[in-house]
Amino acid sequence: MMMLKNDSHTLSSLKRQVVFDEDPEQRIAALEKLAIEWKNQPDTVAILKQLAISDRCPDVRRAATEYLVQGWQNDPSILPFLKQFVVSNNEYWWVQEAILTQLTTGWHDDPNTIAFLKQLILADQYRSSNVRYAALKQLAQNWQNEPDTLAFLKQRAVSDVDEALRETAVELLAEGWQDIDTLTWLRQRAESDKHWGVRLTIIEKLNQDGKYDRKTLAWLKGMAMSDPSPYVASEAVFKLAKLAKDDIDTGTILKQLALSAEASEVRRAAMSQLAENWGNDPDTRSTLKQLAEFDQCSHVRLAAVEQLITDWRENYDTVAIMKKLAISDTASEVRKAAMGYLIDNWQKDSDTVATLKQVVQSDECWRMRELAVVQLGAFWQHDPDVLTFLKQQAESPECWVVGEIAVAQLTVGWKDDPSVLALLKKLALSNSDARVAAIRELSIGWKDDTDTLSILKQVVFKDDCWHARKLAVEQLATAWHDDPETFAVVKKVALSDDRHDVQIAAMEMLVTGWKDDPEAITTIKQAALSDNFSEVRIAAMELLASTWKNDNDTLATLQQIAVSDQCSDVRVAAVVKLGNEGKDDPNILAWLKQQAVDDPCSYVQQATMEQLATDWKDDPDTLDIIKQLVTSGNCSELQQSAVLQLATTWKDDPDTISALKKLAVSAKCPDLQQLAMQQLALGWKDDPDTLTILKQTVESTDEREVRQAAMQQLALGWKDHPEILVLFKKLAISDEDVCVRQTAVVELGICWQHDPDTIAIIKKVAMSDRSFYVRQTALELFALLGKNDPFAVIMLKKLAESDENFYVRRSAIQQLALGWHDEPGMFEFFCTRTYSDPFVRQEEWEDNPRQTALEAILEQYQENTQIFQLLRDLAENDLDEQVQKFALKTLTGF
Repeated sequence: MMMLKNDSHTLSSLKRQVVFDEDPEQRIAALEKLAIEWKNQPDTVAILKQLAISDRCPDVRRAATEYLVQGWQNDPSILPFLKQFVVSNNEYWWVQEAILTQLTTGWHDDPNTIAFLKQLILADQYRSSNVRYAALKQLAQNWQNEPDTLAFLKQRAVSDVDEALRETAVELLAEGWQDIDTLTWLRQRAESDKHWGVRLTIIEKLNQDGKYDRKTLAWLKGMAMSDPSPYVASEAVFKLAKLAKDDIDTGTILKQLALSAEASEVRRAAMSQLAENWGNDPDTRSTLKQLAEFDQCSHVRLAAVEQLITDWRENYDTVAIMKKLAISDTASEVRKAAMGYLIDNWQKDSDTVATLKQVVQSDECWRMRELAVVQLGAFWQHDPDVLTFLKQQAESPECWVVGEIAVAQLTVGWKDDPSVLALLKKLALSNSDARVAAIRELSIGWKDDTDTLSILKQVVFKDDCWHARKLAVEQLATAWHDDPETFAVVKKVALSDDRHDVQIAAMEMLVTGWKDDPEAITTIKQAALSDNFSEVRIAAMELLASTWKNDNDTLATLQQIAVSDQCSDVRVAAVVKLGNEGKDDPNILAWLKQQAVDDPCSYVQQATMEQLATDWKDDPDTLDIIKQLVTSGNCSELQQSAVLQLATTWKDDPDTISALKKLAVSAKCPDLQQLAMQQLALGWKDDPDTLTILKQTVESTDEREVRQAAMQQLALGWKDHPEILVLFKKLAISDEDVCVRQTAVVELGICWQHDPDTIAIIKKVAMSDRSFYVRQTALELFALLGKNDPFAVIMLKKLAESDENFYVRRSAIQQLALGWHDEPGMFEFFCTRTYSDPFVRQEEWEDNPRQTALEAILEQYQENTQIFQLLRDLAENDLDEQVQKFALKTLTGF
C-alpha cells in the first residue's frame, strides 16, 4: 500500500527504519520508498548521502548511491559527491565499483570523467587496488574507440606494479581488441610476464571463437609443456585439447603429460582431456588405471577413479580396483568415490557389505564412517546382521557422528523392533555421544510412551551436555505444553541453566507458549535485569520489547537496563529499543539527551545520538548535543559520526561550517581531519576559506595521507584556479615527501596535461627526482603524453641506459617497446641493453632489464634473423640464471 506523503508520522517512521532497522533488506526497501515517494522532502538527499557514506552494510550504501544518481542526476552537488566518495572511501570496493558504473553511464560525455578514471588508475598505483581495477574496466568498456585507450591499456599490462591489474588489462585487451596485432602482442606477453595470473588470463581469453592457426597451436603446446605454473600449463592443456584434438601430436603430448608432468594439476588436466577426447584409444584406459592406483597425488587418483567409473563401469578391472581403493587409498575422497561405485553397482556382492562394515569400524575419516552407516541402513534393512551391527555402533561408537547416524538409521529402518526403543531410552540417560539423537528420536517417534516425558525432565536438569538440555526443554515446551509441570520446568531453566543458549531457548518457549501468563513476563524481566550472561539479558530485553511493548513497566525496564547494565552492548541494544518504542514519551527524550552526553561508553553515546538525530531532529537540544560531541576531541567513531550528522542534517546552521573548518585545520586525528575536509569540499566549495584550508593543509600538515587527501580535493574541485596549478607544479618538483611528489605528478599529467609547462615538469622529474618511484611514474606519464615530443626517444633511451635504478631502466625499455619500436635503430638499441644492462640480482622477485629488453625484441621483431644467435648467447653467457632459463626456454621453441 502506498504511504501517505503528507503523513509526518509515517515519514518519521520510515526515516527511523532506514537508519536503525537491523535487516539490510528492510533498510533498502525503506530507502527506496524514501527516495521515490518523498523525493521532494528537504531531508531526503541528506539522508541518502549519509547512508552512502556510513551505513554498516555495503549493499545499503550501493543502493543509496544508485538512487542519488537516478533521482538527482541534475543536482550539481551529486557528481562531486560521487567522486569524493570514490577517492576517500576504500572500505567496500564493490560500492566504489557501483559508483564508477553510475559515473560512466550518467556522465559519459563529461570530458572530466575519462580524466578522473585515469587519475584513479595512476594515482593509486600502490593502494586502493580494487577501485583501480574497476576504473580500468570502465575506461576500456566505455571509451574503447578513444585513440589513447589501447596504448594506455598496453602500458598498464606491461608496467603496472600490481600483477592483478596487469591481469585485468590483458583480459580487457583480449575481449575488446580482436585484431591480429593485439592478439600477437598478447601471446608474447603470456610468455614474458613473470606473474602466472597474467599468463593464465591471456590463455583463457584468447581464441574464444575456437579458431586457431599454426602459430597459436605451437604456442599452446609450448605453454602446456614448459610453463612453470601448473595453472597456466593446465589451462594450455584444456585449450589445446579443445582447439586441436585432430592434431596428430596433441594426443601424444597429453599422454606424456598425464604420466610424467611434474605438477599434479597438469597430470589431472591431461588425463581428463584424454578420457574426454581419446576414450577409444586403448592406451587411455591403461593410463587411467595406472593413475588411479599409483599416482602420488590424491586429486589425480580421484579424477582417474571418476573417469573409470563413468566410462568403464562394467569392466572387471574397474571393480577390482575399486574394492581395493575403498579400503586402502590414503585419501578419503578416493575411498568415498570407490565405495559409492560399489554401493551403486554391486549391492548384491557380499564383499560390498563387508567393505562398508570395515569402513565404519576402521576408516580414519568420520565422514566416511558416517556415509557407510547411512548406506547400510538404507540398502540392507532386511539383513539381521546389519541391525545388530548398527545397534553396536549406536552404543559404543568411536565417533559421535557415527553414533548419531546409527540412531537415526535404526529409527527409520527398524522402528517397530522393540529392542530399538529400549536402546533409545538407555542412550538418552547415558553419557553416550549419541544421547542427543536418542532424545530427539524419542520425542518425535515415541511421544506417547509413558517413559519419554520422565526421561526429558531428567535430561533438562541433570545432563551435562547443553545441546541435550536445550533440545529437551524445546521438546517439553512444544510436545508437552499442557502437562502441569512443563511451565515450571521451562521457567526454572530460563533463570538458572548454566548455558546462555539453553536459557534463551527456554525464554523463547515461554513467549511462544505462555505469553499471556503473568509469570512469563515476570521471568523475562528478571532475566533482562539480572542474568549473568549479557547474551541472555539482550535476548530477554528484545523479547520484552517485541512481545509486551504495551505493558506499563516495559519502557521503565528498558530504561533501567540502558542506565545500569555493565555491558555496553546491552546498553546500546536498550537505547535502540527505547528510541523505537518510546518516541512519544517525553521522559525518554530527556533521558536520551542525558545519555548522549554522559554515558561512559562512546558506542552507547553514538547509538543515542543517532536516535536523537533521526527522531528528534527538530528538538533544539539535539543540535546542541551533536555540536558538543563534534568538539569532544577524542578522535573516536562517535566524533566522526557526529561530524557526519552535523554536516548532512544541519548544513544550514551557521556553526556547522565553523566546526568543520576548525576540525579540518586542527583535528589531532588524521581520519577526522580528512572527513572534515571532505565535508567542506562537498557542502561549502564556494566558501573562500575552504580553498584556503585545503591549500594550507597541503603546504603545512605533517600527515602524508591528509596532504594527499587535500590534494585530491583540490584537483577534483579547483583545477581551474591558476594558483592550484602553480601549487601542484611546486609540489611535483620540490616537496620533501615522495608520495606527495608522485601524487602531484599524476594530477599534473591528468588534470593539466595541456598546460605548456606540464610536459617539461614531468620530463624533469623523470630525469632527476631522487626517488625511483617518482621517476618511474613520471616516465610512464611522459610516454603517454609526450608521444609527439621530438626528444622523447632520446630521453627514454637515456633513462634505459643510465638510470641508477633497475625498475626505472626496465620501465623505460617497456615504454620504448610500446610506443617507439618502429624508430630507426631501436632493434640494435634493445640488443645492446640485453648485453649491457648492469643489473645484478639480489632477490628472486626482481625484474632484470636485460630480460625486459629481450622480451621487447621477441614481441616486436619476431622475424629478425639475429634473434636466434642472441638467444644462444644469453642462454650460455648471461650472469643471471633467470635470464639464462628464459632464453633457453625460448630457444627450445624458437
